[in-house]
Amino acid sequence: MRYLSMFKDIMTEGRRFVSIFALFPIFFLLLSIHTVNAEGGFSFLVLSDVPYTAKEDFTLRQTIVPAVQKDDTPFVIHLGDMKNSKIPCTEELLAGRRDQIFSLHPGRVFYTPGDNDWTDCDRTQINYRYSELNRLDLLRRLFYGKPLKLPKEWAYGRQSLYPENMRWIHNGVVFATVHLVATNNGREEILLDDVDLALTLVDARDRANILWLEKAFETARNTNAPAIIIATQADVTKFKYPSKCTILRRQKCDAFATFKTSLKALSAAYRKPVLFIHGDTNPYCLDKDFGGSRAPNLWRFNSTGDYALVDAAKISVHPKKPADPFTFTSLVQNIVPAEGC
Repeated sequence: MRYLSMFKDIMTEGRRFVSIFALFPIFFLLLSIHTVNAEGGFSFLVLSDVPYTAKEDFTLRQTIVPAVQKDDTPFVIHLGDMKNSKIPCTEELLAGRRDQIFSLHPGRVFYTPGDNDWTDCDRTQINYRYSELNRLDLLRRLFYGKPLKLPKEWAYGRQSLYPENMRWIHNGVVFATVHLVATNNGREEILLDDVDLALTLVDARDRANILWLEKAFETARNTNAPAIIIATQADVTKFKYPSKCTILRRQKCDAFATFKTSLKALSAAYRKPVLFIHGDTNPYCLDKDFGGSRAPNLWRFNSTGDYALVDAAKISVHPKKPADPFTFTSLVQNIVPAEGC
């Protein structure tokens, strides 16, 4: 009996010994998480330009959406173009896409519209066409009827009359969405609306966008933010016309010229990392080239989608590493973006 008791004691101590070693991986995981948090690092997810085909829709529903929902990032940014340009922009479709997008991370999804979502809804190749201004009004009611309920420390705000222009702060980093879309920012192919009225509304939105961009940098200065991240749908580096838009030149002009000039000037003056995220085009890539002129401390990321890669992008922010403040990969396939666009 004495030997049996000794054996039981040895086994008990052995289990304790094994259990302590079993805790080591958890200990080191918690330590690594603490180290990341101490450095202020975090990640977030970005989607855009998907689904465009039935196959993409299947992949999105079966693979991408579940992966995003399981991920532990604090929020998701959707860069618009939630369908291709040939599908009718019915209220039923747009409402269904809204529900799908908002389900990615309930209460933590920031959506900025794409051209396929409103300004291209009047194209002749669509079986049932809609006024683009009507669809924009519908989008604003569907997606922005109520402001997001976010923690007070996020300092969440929306621009008056342009609720799709949002701003928030996470871990000290300032984020802002800016409503810029392709089709030359809505200046071309105005097919079912009064052209002068539509262009006047674009002019007003352009002015509001610049004010919102300036406000984001002002907020960053006031809070001493370590970085600024601007998200929009349009690839502002792509343009057909060499001259910027003016009061007299309203359509055959570079609709993004003023925005690009302002973004580069504000970034240079800020002297801290600035990341500009967009969708609309491919390839899936990263660079610092804005129309041939380089901007210091300004990164440009062309996200997933647009037939290039059906996945979500996972962006990690490292405020304590100003020389290499952002890292990128796709969520499911772990593909890093090409260097240079």
